[in-house]
Amino acid sequence: MVNQQDPRVLRTRQLIREAFRDLLRSKEFDAIAIKDIAQKATINRATFYAHYEDKYALLEEITEQVFREMIPEQVMNAREFTIEICDQLILLTHHYIVDFYQVCRMDSKSIAALVDEKVKKMLQQLIESIFSKGHYTDRHHTKIISAMTGSAIYGAAHYWLTVGENNRTDLLIDIVRPYVMNGLGLYSNCDEYINDSPTAPLG
Repeated sequence: MVNQQDPRVLRTRQLIREAFRDLLRSKEFDAIAIKDIAQKATINRATFYAHYEDKYALLEEITEQVFREMIPEQVMNAREFTIEICDQLILLTHHYIVDFYQVCRMDSKSIAALVDEKVKKMLQQLIESIFSKGHYTDRHHTKIISAMTGSAIYGAAHYWLTVGENNRTDLLIDIVRPYVMNGLGLYSNCDEYINDSPTAPLG
């Protein structure tokens, strides 16, 4: 087991990630072999396997790392889901999708689905973290609302890529923001009603 905090280990993992990302710009994921990654990273196959189980594990780590690096500090520290935070989440998701689908060759549908699910999950967790700091105190309600909010943002951003409107992020925000914020407003009113309502007698 390698020591994850060892500077040499960190450097090697960085070389592997950079090599893999460079290869994704010129080759389809399915066509990339471990030997290709190892050769480009100037390591041997055994060294690769000492750090990653396979290229799927490497893809998952890169997907998460790149997403987290793109999160604005204001969003990370947000304690309330405001209009400004909503706008930043829409932009973050859109920019991330554009980077992965245009810069990298995500031609494999199975791999694209893997990346999509990973990003949606991270977006949901990020939104859930913001909600949990605010007035959404019920854990199950928070998870459901976070999932719906994340899916709405991700779905719209992904669709925006497919229709080729990537230079009109202002229009994307104008369309998605009221949908998300109005939905959260309705949920907040409903949540307050549920919390304030007396419990119905049993039997």
